[in-house]
Amino acid sequence: MKSAIRTILFIILFPNINHVSFSQTSTNVIWLDFEDLSPIFSAYGDRTISTPNIDRIAKEGIVFKKAFTTVPVCAPTRSSIITGMYPTSIGSHNMRIQANNKYPNVPNYEVVPPHYVRCFPDILRENGIYTVSSKKSDYQFAPSPLTWDVYPANDSTDRYNFPKDKPFFKQINFWETHESQIWGWCRQNIPLSVDTTKVIVPPYLPQTVTNKLDWATQYNNLKYCDSIVGKILDTLEKNGLLKKTIIILTGDHGNGLPRSKRSLHNSGVSVPLVIRFPDKRQAGTVNNDLVYLMDLGPTILSFYNIPAPSHIHGRNIFTNNDENKRKYVYFSADRFDESIDMLRATSDGRYKYIRNYQPQKPQFLNLSYRKSQQGVKELYRLDSLGKLNPIQATLMRKTKPAEELYDTQNDPYEINNIADSNEHQPKLIELRAVLDQWIRETGDLGFTSESDIAKSFWPNLKQPQAEKPLISLVKNKVTLTTPTNGASIGYKTKPTDQWKIYTKPFELKIGETLYVISHRLGWKTSELIEFKH
Repeated sequence: MKSAIRTILFIILFPNINHVSFSQTSTNVIWLDFEDLSPIFSAYGDRTISTPNIDRIAKEGIVFKKAFTTVPVCAPTRSSIITGMYPTSIGSHNMRIQANNKYPNVPNYEVVPPHYVRCFPDILRENGIYTVSSKKSDYQFAPSPLTWDVYPANDSTDRYNFPKDKPFFKQINFWETHESQIWGWCRQNIPLSVDTTKVIVPPYLPQTVTNKLDWATQYNNLKYCDSIVGKILDTLEKNGLLKKTIIILTGDHGNGLPRSKRSLHNSGVSVPLVIRFPDKRQAGTVNNDLVYLMDLGPTILSFYNIPAPSHIHGRNIFTNNDENKRKYVYFSADRFDESIDMLRATSDGRYKYIRNYQPQKPQFLNLSYRKSQQGVKELYRLDSLGKLNPIQATLMRKTKPAEELYDTQNDPYEINNIADSNEHQPKLIELRAVLDQWIRETGDLGFTSESDIAKSFWPNLKQPQAEKPLISLVKNKVTLTTPTNGASIGYKTKPTDQWKIYTKPFELKIGETLYVISHRLGWKTSELIEFKH
């Protein structure tokens, strides 16, 4: 009954988008989540390789041509996806914290988002949706024990297992396209079937055999993943699930190649986004709205007719009518591993404005991790020998301009900086102003030292712990509360069961034992309470 009422209200409030409303009791959503993947398949005009299964999803779905990530590296952008918030607003903008003490001068901490911030799968679970995640979380805080019914699922074996008797949301992660696989497991174990002579290397990189091989390996890894996508589609069809499952296909940021990942150019922040509906509505169409991966949470919630929290920055992409469509998207870069270089950027879909707060630093960050890639080693070698042409040498320049402006329509590789062009001064002034406004309105924490941010999250750099929940039992009805602001409460009556998220009083039978915890993002889980009725 509640689901029906919610559906009716949804249609009344948003009559122009009731074409994407589904029954909560019959809808499933699968998120095919590719690591380090730019839009490099045919739906986006790149025909270097054949990806028939991804192409099928695109032909039967909607292709979003102007989809972006908030930060061109995994952990900050994944924090953004799971919470629906800009990383700069919740303090998750610096790459790779996770309390591992890996980098010098980086404090030991996890991100503690504001108390009202939640992970969107939590909300799905509260509404009866079964949630499954692969091993990739990388949220900048440890995964909550309450967010997923199944976490972590095994990437290799669990891709083809789906619940048949309950509505579900499942994230399937593809690590094979990750930067590390250009020199790692995939390079060593997947035979290269891509013709390196047909690979087009962007003009800002040397046109060498080494670079072509790195790019061919990226394509080869995607081709391998396409075969996995085919098996997933076959499994869904055999199980009768394809006709009631929404499929979302994305990358998390640009390719793991030079000037893609970690770059605020479109090569780093532009991502594939394809959504296929079970009834193939809007099949084969192209959407040119400015959308974010951060929009996935509220959009997925809408598929189950669940309202999104009002505080989040992400939006349901199917409510983008002419009045509330985004006019601009915004991007950030701060610390990547051991190197710090603060940049902010904005785009209106055509013109890209990049502000370099540390122009005295080199364009190409000197990161130890990326130097395992042969093309990166070659880039440094050719630069040291003075063998890069002027366009390629720009990538390796030792300093950079304070401001950059690109016409991405006429200059898709963002090579010609037109910030000093008299003709483009009005656009420069416009984008400069909207970026300043965004920084102010979203409370950009990039201007606060990471040490101070860490101490605000973990006083004295010691991880706080959620307080134990309080249990009240009246006439066999249990009420649970927590003294910890922002904490969620989990409970179960069997030690082997998955935690349920507490939302309202429930019955406890005489003789049953109740197990209760509370958890706040970035904090330790509370001590376990065992309560026997």
